[in-house]
Amino acid sequence: MNRTVRKRLIDFFNFKNIEFFEDFSLKEFTSYKTGGKTEFVVFPDSTEKLKQAFLFAKKLNIHFYILGGGANVIVSDTGVKGIVCITKKLNKISFKEGKIFAEAGVSLEKLADFACGKGISGFEFAYNIPGSVGGAIIMNAGNNYGEFANIICKVRAMGRDGRVFVFRKNLCEFGYRNSIFKRKRFIVLDAVFKGSRSEKAQILSLMKKIKEEREKKFPLEYPNAGSVFKRPKGYYAGKLIEDSGCGGLRVGDAMVSEKHKGFIVNLGNATSQDIKDLISLVQKKGLRKIWC
Repeated sequence: MNRTVRKRLIDFFNFKNIEFFEDFSLKEFTSYKTGGKTEFVVFPDSTEKLKQAFLFAKKLNIHFYILGGGANVIVSDTGVKGIVCITKKLNKISFKEGKIFAEAGVSLEKLADFACGKGISGFEFAYNIPGSVGGAIIMNAGNNYGEFANIICKVRAMGRDGRVFVFRKNLCEFGYRNSIFKRKRFIVLDAVFKGSRSEKAQILSLMKKIKEEREKKFPLEYPNAGSVFKRPKGYYAGKLIEDSGCGGLRVGDAMVSEKHKGFIVNLGNATSQDIKDLISLVQKKGLRKIWC
């Protein structure tokens, strides 16, 4: 990025009162704790500012990336050219007429806690899952206790041309770890959710159970991005990885967890390239197991 473009961006962000930093390390904003720097990072505190930053980047033909909770992402060790928008300040959440409104940057734990406080069930599954509302909607995040498709009423999202659309649940095209937002690369701005009334004690009990199960089952003591591999048709990813002899497999400080074979963990000094190389190695071994 040349000096003229940098100056135009700085002037624009200052004029629009959008918090920004140059040559910013993304390492601490990813759950793997790896990755290089981005030329610019912005922290918009409103969806309108996000839209303004996106459209100005588009006008200058600069790459614009969204980073939410930093889970399910691997940032290149060489960094990111362009602008990375971190949504952590898009954290407004409210309750009205039995429904919960949340911006894209609201953490899933905050969402579940908020629902619990209002006596609304159906959000317990999201408790203790890393990540934020925007990314969770895009990938229809979930587990054995539920998924986002179950609680969505409507989603407000921005297309790559800057137009904003409202999607009712039936238009979201949710599938297994999929949605229209993922396939067509929409930027999720906020959403409205609905659960069911329940006793707060019951909700808390289930949230505690889910947290304890996750701590027992998953290697949460190490930086990780959750379950790495999608379930192949007719198989369970963790079982296939175990049967392929990949448990404990390492590339540098990236390791396939012995505790849960679907997880890759950073033992301390892993690089993003270590993690990507290990993923490729596991995929090859897993495919050989299926074919043989």
